[in-house]
Amino acid sequence: MPAMRLLLLVEDDALVRTTLAEALAEAGFEVLEAEDAESALGVIAEHDDLAVLLTDINLPGADGFALARAARRLRPRLPVVYASGRYREADPLRALPDAVFLAKPFTLSSAVATLEGAIGAH
Repeated sequence: MPAMRLLLLVEDDALVRTTLAEALAEAGFEVLEAEDAESALGVIAEHDDLAVLLTDINLPGADGFALARAARRLRPRLPVVYASGRYREADPLRALPDAVFLAKPFTLSSAVATLEGAIGAH
């Protein structure tokens, strides 16, 4: 599988994370998983071949906005896709300006299209 399709999924709800990871893997992504920002940053530090970061905004501890900023310090060109069921859009004052937002619930096809678009934009 090409390295350009390596995705890090950060979601604190284990059922949502597992279900989405399986679906994205079936859609052609190699999926790494993390349940919070701290573990996600460890994965980011270990994988310089990540194609995209898909993170929930509402995480325990540091939220998805803080995670994305920290991730970009490690990987300045890493595409970021925020996901949330609580918001209709990412807070423009906290989100990275070139990040994409995916409102939950979303279909697998819309997630794949959004992720591929984010990868293609970088």
